[in-house]
Amino acid sequence: MPKKNISKKSSIDYFEQMFQAGQPVIKKVEHKSHKSKEELREREVEDSLSEIYQDDAGRNIDVQKISVRPRRWWLKIILFLLYSAIIIAIGYLGYRYYISYQAKDDLFTVVVEADKNLTAGREFAYTISYHNKGRLALEDVEIKAEWPKSFIFRGADPATTSLNVWHIGHVPAEGSGQIVVKGILLNKIGENNQVHLTSSFRPANLSSAFVINTTYNVILTDSVLAVGISAPDVLAIGRDNEVIISYQEKEESLVDNVQLIMNDVDWAEVKLFDGDQEIQSTGNFRWTLPTPSSELKSLKLVIKPSEQESRLEILSFRLETNIGEQSYLIDSRDFDCHLVNSRLNLLLKINDSNADSGVFAGTPLNYRIDYVNQGDTTLKDVKIIASLEGAWLDWSSLKDSQQGQIKGQTIIWSKKEIPSLALLKPGASGSIHFSINVKDWQNGDKNDSGEIRSYAYYQTGDKVIEKPTDEEKSNTIINQLNSDLSLTESVVYFNEDNIAVGSGPVPMVVGETTNLKVYWRISNSLHDLRDVEVIGELPDYVDWGGKNHSSVGELSYDADSRQVKWHIDRLPANSQEVSGDFSISVTPRPDQKNQIIVVLPGSTITAIDNVTQARLEFTTQAKTSRLEDDTIVQTDGLVQ
Repeated sequence: MPKKNISKKSSIDYFEQMFQAGQPVIKKVEHKSHKSKEELREREVEDSLSEIYQDDAGRNIDVQKISVRPRRWWLKIILFLLYSAIIIAIGYLGYRYYISYQAKDDLFTVVVEADKNLTAGREFAYTISYHNKGRLALEDVEIKAEWPKSFIFRGADPATTSLNVWHIGHVPAEGSGQIVVKGILLNKIGENNQVHLTSSFRPANLSSAFVINTTYNVILTDSVLAVGISAPDVLAIGRDNEVIISYQEKEESLVDNVQLIMNDVDWAEVKLFDGDQEIQSTGNFRWTLPTPSSELKSLKLVIKPSEQESRLEILSFRLETNIGEQSYLIDSRDFDCHLVNSRLNLLLKINDSNADSGVFAGTPLNYRIDYVNQGDTTLKDVKIIASLEGAWLDWSSLKDSQQGQIKGQTIIWSKKEIPSLALLKPGASGSIHFSINVKDWQNGDKNDSGEIRSYAYYQTGDKVIEKPTDEEKSNTIINQLNSDLSLTESVVYFNEDNIAVGSGPVPMVVGETTNLKVYWRISNSLHDLRDVEVIGELPDYVDWGGKNHSSVGELSYDADSRQVKWHIDRLPANSQEVSGDFSISVTPRPDQKNQIIVVLPGSTITAIDNVTQARLEFTTQAKTSRLEDDTIVQTDGLVQ
């Protein structure tokens, strides 16, 4: 290849020209002693460059064989994208880790609990349990409660100054705690009483707080104040109609005042009576009632419609109590009533009540029919008919002093039985009294619903009425048979298998202890029951011996009241007999020598019938030192 002339202005120019001409970079140069300093510097640069273009053996490299690699710009892009993806992934995972504290409901849990069966007006406790289930401590923990309007705050442990906020602060990993809040619920039985908790917290490694919400609802099953309101389904226009309001304090409580509030009935004159004494209204159909006590109080609300047209009206009643500046609902009832403009007004009562109620098998129903001609004309040849419908009525037990005619399930009184019915002048009135028993359990049909429907109606002349109109009828009363709850109590030394379950002397000896076994057995077959409770009180010479057991519910002893209690939340109908048992120790006193002593004074069982809503209550007979229920022990019961 021909050589090109290369001018050498500088070492850099020389290198570029040699590279472009394809000649070796290194060129032989003769040294001359008279070279200038500038040439020496250039020589040093050239020597340095020659070292760069030599191989490991010191040979010069042919620059024609040198390949120039292009710059890798695409690698930078890939690395940039990779780094960006890593940053995004780290951010996403951090975000997910961050929000997981809020999304994970069980990281911090708050649970509210209370007794299943609560009584309105009786103190109880909410137990608020909180638990940190995470592996990190929680800071700034706070629990705020929104109580139901029916709740009266009585105290808390730990205490709080604001009644509803607890500043807990630090809760360690896997840590937990409890808040016990005491209070009273005052509300109508069956109403909802919901508490709402708002809990906030901050994980120790984060700066943001999180919130969880918890709700808990309580439905009251009983009340310290028993209330009954009854109203007729028919209101006779122009005549006094009675609504009975009764209440009774079952135990001491905060309820020391009761107000009756009624809806506005501008179509009638309304008065409230306590016996013969009228209770004056405080205005707007509102009355302050006598203070509740352990004695049953029955008030009579008299409604006298002044309208002339028959129609349907609604009567609404509320019983409230004031504690502090707040009012609390005790009970409320609504009744649909027909205003009836009848020429002969009839009012039916059973057992002195014109309201629906539960009845017990084997008990009498005492009927009373009041009648009055409130029209302007005389009524002739009046017949008054009582219609009694129900398979549980024992017609063989009918007692009727006026000897009415029995026809099917009706009793008819005419002028033959009651001469005054031949001619009833305007304003003339009278009453008919009779009674009939409810069949006992042995003779009744348990497959029947147990409903007894009663009403009276009238007809005049030879007119035969198969289906009376509202204007011809009295109010209707429905009596529903209560469930057949029963309690059997036995106190024995030997059980039914003739095995000794007692110890000590029999007959009993003064100063010595005789141990006995008490058995309670409950049966129920007609309706479901709730809040079943048996209470037996021990005399001062009888001690609790423990060894208690029950097939359902909880059987326990209260040493302060000396009462044995057996509570069952729910007892279904047609269930098998349930039982409970416990031991007692009897140590007769010296003054009881040669006497038959009472071992148990009789135990009482109570329950609420879910169908009739009646409160059932029975008490067993007293058990003595004669051990009447033991078939093996033979003793006269006299203490030795």
